[in-house]
Amino acid sequence: MRRRRPDAARHRAAVGLLLAGLVLPLLFRPRPAPLPERVVDAALSQVGRVGYFWGGKSLSTGPDPRWGMLTRVTSDGSDTTGQLLPFGLDCSGLVSWAATTAAGDPSAGAAIGEGVRAQYASAKPVPWEKARPGDLLFFPDLSHVGIVVGWSADGKLRVVHSSKTLGGVVLSEDASLIGFTAVGRPDIYKRFTGLSG
Repeated sequence: MRRRRPDAARHRAAVGLLLAGLVLPLLFRPRPAPLPERVVDAALSQVGRVGYFWGGKSLSTGPDPRWGMLTRVTSDGSDTTGQLLPFGLDCSGLVSWAATTAAGDPSAGAAIGEGVRAQYASAKPVPWEKARPGDLLFFPDLSHVGIVVGWSADGKLRVVHSSKTLGGVVLSEDASLIGFTAVGRPDIYKRFTGLSG
């Protein structure tokens, strides 16, 4: 009867442990959160950090190094046009940046649309009571957009948005109190994650 060498048994055990360490994490890796949840998380990560800037857009995947740098406001239509202000995001800029960051792909931000009207056009209308995290909220005149965070315990729709009045990216506990009246589900969620409805 042939005896195995102790070194061979230890070698097989070490190889087995190594393979288990390499293969098992691949098999049991947690799945990433759905895109709408990642959009909410990205937007919430900037609450209190990024100021409001008329025409402020960014397709950076992650924090934009320009945020906070003095920049001339060049977009027309604001009382701040022509002024030097710390660069940040406007309301639709927050939405497109959050989509870009969540997807890790600038085409997601472009697909969700640049500007409130484009974002409204690229979203499917949803009844208010069926709103879910990641949906977009709109003012009736399409002058403002935000991202649904979810429902509060007392039944109010929470929204993250970049507000000129409030000075930047904020979390508001009652979307209807601010003036949001319409809900839309961005079409990009179907394309990037297969989410529908």
